[in-house]
Amino acid sequence: MTVRFFPGSLKHKTSLVAGFLRQFRVEHELVRSEEYKAYTHHLGEDPAVEVDGRMFVDPNVDALKKILNVD
Repeated sequence: MTVRFFPGSLKHKTSLVAGFLRQFRVEHELVRSEEYKAYTHHLGEDPAVEVDGRMFVDPNVDALKKILNVD
């Protein structure tokens, strides 16, 4: 499973997703700002997670558990 994390400009939402990835020790790639700028017209200010090519914008904890199959 390939997981890429796109941090958003909304710090509270971004820290929730980043905290989830750390808590459940999900191996992920943090997308650099140069790459992120190409996606901003799709994502806006919200953080996003890309899992095996599927983009999930502003997922909550319950959604992340289902997307990443963790308990």
